[in-house]
Amino acid sequence: MPDMIENTRIEIPLSKTKLAKLLLFSIIFLIIGLWMVIKDPQISNPVFNNPVVKIFASYGAIIMGVLGSYYFSRKLFDNNPGLVINEEGIYDNTSIFKFGLIPWSDISQIYERTIQATATSRQHFVTIGLTKPGKYITKETNTLKRKLLEANAKSYGSPIHISTNGLKTNHQDLFILMSERFENYKTGNSDKD
Repeated sequence: MPDMIENTRIEIPLSKTKLAKLLLFSIIFLIIGLWMVIKDPQISNPVFNNPVVKIFASYGAIIMGVLGSYYFSRKLFDNNPGLVINEEGIYDNTSIFKFGLIPWSDISQIYERTIQATATSRQHFVTIGLTKPGKYITKETNTLKRKLLEANAKSYGSPIHISTNGLKTNHQDLFILMSERFENYKTGNSDKD
């Protein structure tokens, strides 16, 4: 008899509050980048006053600000759930990549990944290990996005990483939920063998 949890559809909505904060940070990055280009501030530190460093920092901030503003403003008006977990697999609507449904049969493992985002903060991800990562990388038609997926797979073991930055949940709860559902799938499948 299948487990009750196995047949339950779980929808985790996008957090409009978290997305609004991320949009605000993106706008701040954009403003700082523009200010650096227009004002060309001079500081006493020779490394940070280096014209090449300043150009990379200012244009990097502008690019991040524009892309973040575009993405987070679109997500604010997205009424679809951020993540759906059901008996078929995981449907991810949290990132710029359109993976769609990731069937349980394509998943080899679910694990945590932590990246040092800045000197004082860490970014936590739930990583979905895949039996055939190339299948998800080649589905991406945008060349830049495909290169990012390839870099993620090479550096972190998988192209699919889920952050709770824009979800109405926290990292630990999401990791436990996804791990339990994956274990249920594996157990149910081994019973059929």
